[in-house]
Amino acid sequence: MQDIAEFLSAHAPFDSLDEETLGRVAESAEIEFYAARTVILDSDDVAAFAYVVRRGSVELVIDGRLVDLIGEGEMFGFVSLLSEGPVGFVARAAEDTLVYRIPADVIRPVLERPAFVRFVTRVMNERLRFLAGHQAEPPLSSPGRPVGELIRAPALVCPPETNVQEAARRMAEAGVTCVVVELDDGLGIVTDRDIRTRVVAAGAGPQTPVSEVMTAPAWTVSADRTANEALLEMLDRGVRHLPVLSAGRRLLGVLDDVDLMANERRMPFRVRSAIARSTTAGELAAAAADIPDTVIALFDAGLPPGAISRVLASIHDAVTRRTIEFTQEELGRPPVPYTWMATGSFGRFEPFPSSDVDSAIAWEGPDDDPEIRRTFATLAEHVLRGLERCGFKPDTKGAVASNPLFARSVAEWERAARTWVEQPDRDRGLLLLSVVVESDAVWGSTAMAAHLARAFAATPDRSLMLRRLASAAVAARPPTGFLRNFVLHPGGERRGVLDIKRRGLLPIESLARWSGLRAGVSAASTRARLRASQEAGTLSADDAANLRDAFELFSALRMEHQVRQLRDGAEPDDLIQPGTLAPLARTSLKEAFRAVARVQRGVANEYGFQLR
Repeated sequence: MQDIAEFLSAHAPFDSLDEETLGRVAESAEIEFYAARTVILDSDDVAAFAYVVRRGSVELVIDGRLVDLIGEGEMFGFVSLLSEGPVGFVARAAEDTLVYRIPADVIRPVLERPAFVRFVTRVMNERLRFLAGHQAEPPLSSPGRPVGELIRAPALVCPPETNVQEAARRMAEAGVTCVVVELDDGLGIVTDRDIRTRVVAAGAGPQTPVSEVMTAPAWTVSADRTANEALLEMLDRGVRHLPVLSAGRRLLGVLDDVDLMANERRMPFRVRSAIARSTTAGELAAAAADIPDTVIALFDAGLPPGAISRVLASIHDAVTRRTIEFTQEELGRPPVPYTWMATGSFGRFEPFPSSDVDSAIAWEGPDDDPEIRRTFATLAEHVLRGLERCGFKPDTKGAVASNPLFARSVAEWERAARTWVEQPDRDRGLLLLSVVVESDAVWGSTAMAAHLARAFAATPDRSLMLRRLASAAVAARPPTGFLRNFVLHPGGERRGVLDIKRRGLLPIESLARWSGLRAGVSAASTRARLRASQEAGTLSADDAANLRDAFELFSALRMEHQVRQLRDGAEPDDLIQPGTLAPLARTSLKEAFRAVARVQRGVANEYGFQLR
């Protein structure tokens, strides 16, 4: 038994068990040997044990396709055990294999402990679609692989004086779709599309140097970035080729969208291309009509919720910019430079299909000029109507650029931000502060961001603001659990639906906003704020990790729920019926709620708040 206990203690989730519990688990473990190719669990089985591989390895197979390989120290079967549903895969020994079988009555209480929410949540996230029966083909490349591993051949490189005819000939011979141009101060790039549009369609001659039709500097990516990060970089920049550089800035090769994505994951690029080609508001709305199908395809292709949200934010920004261009063609350009900002979930790059759009405007020039104000009010109304035609609903509470509260000169935003930091109760300061700390400049190039950063730096006393943000962070309490098909809330209230946004994600977003600002981070995503909070010590490592895990679980459930609604042609919402949740999901949610509530209690104790 001592040997079993020592082995288990070296592997998650057993590595954090106390000695007594570990001993009880080790004592219950049954040792089983399976010869190579022996089936351990069939897909229709309901597991009565959790299996830990002691020696050898186990294949998890669906329809003859290997989907996972379980190695020494890893556990399988417990998802079925907790959910009380079929395993859903065939587990067979990949080689002669020794396993420990731990009975349900011993392992279940262990995995349902609050301390193990992180382990259960991680596996829950990884296998959520697996349990729901999704068996989409995997993407061509792993989203988490470094892009340096995806390069198939060296890049085709030429000097800037090379003519386009010669460049095109070399591209055809090499079977590539771009050529990298070596410059004294960096790299340029010419793609086959550039040759079609900038040379052939423009009537330029074949002897035109590539330096006259290239894009320079070329957007590049470092070799250690992941495929997902490179995909989002391409989408944000509106490009389909990325030169890959080593840590020493040496050119390793060029990635294109085919290297990074299966067909389903190329849909965002088709939508972005249709948005860019649109010449009327009607064509733009028609291009945006493909957004729901794009979300479904990305979900089926295995992108995590955070990446899908980034794609949604990027497409929204492209639609907004095109809408502003159409509006300026119709109304004329405003008399002063300005910035259009996406705020709220789009400003954090965390929107979902159900998200409405918060927005704001900042302009260079006087704040009290009535003509300038009328100009921007008219522009904002046109842009918001255009966005709504494209499926991006404006915020129902009025946090939009057509509202005078959210349309100010840059100088007035700076002055007001300084006031709100010191006096957050004045002039709806706490609400308007969201523009300062959660905004993404979609259009224009005013010095808005620099001015707001200065406003924060020049305001030494943030104690009242932080206190108000802390109060808001503990006000939205998560549920306490479930009772049959009811959600239990603090105080004993029972409801028939779970609002996963209000009761799950919102408390974490609020806690991250408070702790991030306390750490000196203003505009950032929730995930980035939690990382910064841990590094700065405004959240403990355990609290930050538990909030991150809960955030990913809630995001996964919210995205799956909304994708299911999109498939059914329904309007996506945040209301999940408890009866549709598998037992494992209910257990994971309950522990995640408890983890969030523990952090809220700590914040409340620090500030002396009374939780309701």
